[in-house]
Amino acid sequence: MQVNQWVGWRGRLSRGQFWLRSLLLWALFYGLWEGLALPAQGGLVWLINLPMLWLLLGLCVRRLHDRNLAGGYLLVVLLPVIGAAWLVWQLALRRGQAQANAWGEDPLQETGDFLAGQ
Repeated sequence: MQVNQWVGWRGRLSRGQFWLRSLLLWALFYGLWEGLALPAQGGLVWLINLPMLWLLLGLCVRRLHDRNLAGGYLLVVLLPVIGAAWLVWQLALRRGQAQANAWGEDPLQETGDFLAGQ
């Protein structure tokens, strides 16, 4: 697995991969939090929070790309209640666009023969 599949903001991410990666990131985050017994304040918290935020934003942008929406739509979360509900609906519940769009090919589309290694 390539690193840019986790930290990149380009391309598309299917709904299943979004769920899996989000859950893995949250598990890692809470594992680090509890494992290091971090207090609720201090500079050390930012060493975990900032990379976590960066990775989650990247996942959300790539998921919006799969829905054929620009990453700027994340700002809709600033609208109280309705914005957050719309964003959850788009990111977690709706299926991605079935064909290629401006951000790439459908991540669920089969692109070759598995046995031939293509």
